[in-house]
Amino acid sequence: MYFIGSYWFGLHSGLCIRDSTTAITLDQLNKAIPVRASDSSCSSVSTPDECAPNSRAVKAINAAISKYGVTQRGEIVALISLMAYESANWQYNVNHFPGRPGQGTRAMLMYNFIEQYAQALYPSEATLAVGSSTEALNNVRALVLNDNDSFGSAFWYLVNKASGYHAKADKLRSGNADDFKDYIVNGVGAGWDDTRHTIWETVNSAF
Repeated sequence: MYFIGSYWFGLHSGLCIRDSTTAITLDQLNKAIPVRASDSSCSSVSTPDECAPNSRAVKAINAAISKYGVTQRGEIVALISLMAYESANWQYNVNHFPGRPGQGTRAMLMYNFIEQYAQALYPSEATLAVGSSTEALNNVRALVLNDNDSFGSAFWYLVNKASGYHAKADKLRSGNADDFKDYIVNGVGAGWDDTRHTIWETVNSAF
């Protein structure tokens, strides 16, 4: 299993996918994740140190779009929807429910993928940090909790661990909810529920 829900939980114009310079706008993200539209929105949550408003998220998501070459609209909508669900709209950056050591990022990667991700980005630091203790697992996770790496985790996973869904004519098609469900259940190995669908619909409409 890859993502475990950490807390809870038609084709639209607006996001024009042409090449690796594709970017989303803050206005689009505010429509997609309205609860984080205000920079002060994190002050009232239980984990303010982990929470990120959309003004931070949009920069990190655009960095990931460019870094991993994920430019198809359907893929971008799917990954934003997945992260919004897993992180409770950017509130969480590590797993709290039930509190698994080493699990985290906005995509709530399980530790086996956290270690692979950290090794890919920071091989020397990750090699030194790897161990079997809770402290070691959390130290490896800490390497990838910065905004760019945390929001980039879902993009990395799609490109490197679920490549059969990336840039394919019959996968994660724009505006296709069934493709998103297929990715969650079979590409990610997570459970499906109505909340995932509702989040996807909101994000899809925003873009």
